[in-house]
Amino acid sequence: MLIMNRFRKHKHSGFTIVELVVVIIIIGILATVTVVGYGSIRKTAYNIQVIAGVSQYRETIEAYKAFYKKYPQTTRELANEQVAVVCLGTGYPDKYCGIVTGVETYEDAAFADELGKIGRGGPVSSINLRVNGETFIGAVYGIDVVPYSVSPTKWARTIQYALQGKNADCGIEDAWSYALQDNPATTACEIDLESVPAR
Repeated sequence: MLIMNRFRKHKHSGFTIVELVVVIIIIGILATVTVVGYGSIRKTAYNIQVIAGVSQYRETIEAYKAFYKKYPQTTRELANEQVAVVCLGTGYPDKYCGIVTGVETYEDAAFADELGKIGRGGPVSSINLRVNGETFIGAVYGIDVVPYSVSPTKWARTIQYALQGKNADCGIEDAWSYALQDNPATTACEIDLESVPAR
């Protein structure tokens, strides 16, 4: 009995090095899973936001066409600029929403006023995504060259936007991905509304 009491007095409570290492590894794995899961959720939420915004604008643009028998024109289009794209919506930082086909793209007050006859909306997004030399903050609308043409003239009235992730689902009927990028993983999407005469 005396020996047992001495043994109990010298017994240490606490963790061994091996136990601490196992706990640290488990915490590291859980943290990694959480960060990866959060990044995936954030990417999905962003894509859903952009798709919803573009869908709403597309409905407004189609309603405008149904009422006025033509799509709304941009100031650049009326000025006969070759690439005549503008921001889809208003409220972008510095009224700027990217570079499409080498052209800096800005908000267009005249286009916004025309579209405002049917419905108004803010920016589709405020995150800057790059896809193979183009930059998207939200979405753009207007006349652009269609590189993988579904248009016989190779020019079309389009809505273009970018999503996070390579090979992301464009999420809208008739939308197709025309550019992919690995780093950062992004997908550029386009909806061709109508063919336009060669510019």
